[in-house]
Amino acid sequence: MPKPYFDFQQAGEQADIYIFGDITSFPCVESDVSAFRLARQLEQSENLAEINIHVDSYGGEVSEGFAIYNAIRNKNAHVKTYADGFVASAAIYPFLAGDERVANNVSAFYFHPVIGGQYGYAEDLREAADELDKLTEIGLGAFTAAGMKEQAARDLINSKTWYAPEAVLEMGLATSIQKQSDSKTALQSVRSLIVRQMLAVPAPPAKKPEEKKSTLFELFAKI
Repeated sequence: MPKPYFDFQQAGEQADIYIFGDITSFPCVESDVSAFRLARQLEQSENLAEINIHVDSYGGEVSEGFAIYNAIRNKNAHVKTYADGFVASAAIYPFLAGDERVANNVSAFYFHPVIGGQYGYAEDLREAADELDKLTEIGLGAFTAAGMKEQAARDLINSKTWYAPEAVLEMGLATSIQKQSDSKTALQSVRSLIVRQMLAVPAPPAKKPEEKKSTLFELFAKI
């Protein structure tokens, strides 16, 4: 069975969830899984008072993003979400599910309308476009629940642009920005860990200069 893209750890009344992969209902690699497994894990976890969710994801299927958002919001616990790296596309919904939403100072957010594909006649394509618009409008509910005005949220989604943590804080989607020195216990994103490991690897030893082989003429010249 594929390994979940999230890691769920519970200690007493606190649970920590790490979403570090693609959000999809069709697991292809070990970092993929559907929202069903996360929702089931939350349902089976009793007496939770606090849930910490760390997100570093390019996103995935919007339906799975909606499902994760609702599963988290329906849990009777205080939820704190962290942007640990990239929070892009459908990954914005797990992040917005937090009562507190913390953006690490080294993180990035990407917003865009719902994307889809369709094959058929012109009428089929027009219907598909209308359906995509409806899904985008439905997703606005997560933004307005976080305190953003509907038209501002619509403009943000249609911008199809990356945003820095400071911009997301100003919009109200993040409630605070956490610098690396703010907490010794704050986890780095998977990408940050990899970079640190790469920097810790010693440089390969310098190659010794190859000894120049003397030609037969040079050997006789030294005699």
